[in-house]
Amino acid sequence: MHVMEQLARERTRSNLELAERLRHSRRQRTLRRARRMEHKAERRMIQAWRRAAELRARLGSPDY
Repeated sequence: MHVMEQLARERTRSNLELAERLRHSRRQRTLRRARRMEHKAERRMIQAWRRAAELRARLGSPDY
């Protein structure tokens, strides 16, 4: 009986450790995804600024 309880405790501890590792890896994956999205948005913003500057230069509009 004692052996079965010990095995059950070890299995529970192992499952908790696995859950913690998975939680950490999911968090890291989510952070990486968020950083990629942020960098992509920054690149698009810079591209839009360049395009706007190019259009203003073509129009000869010094107002901006």
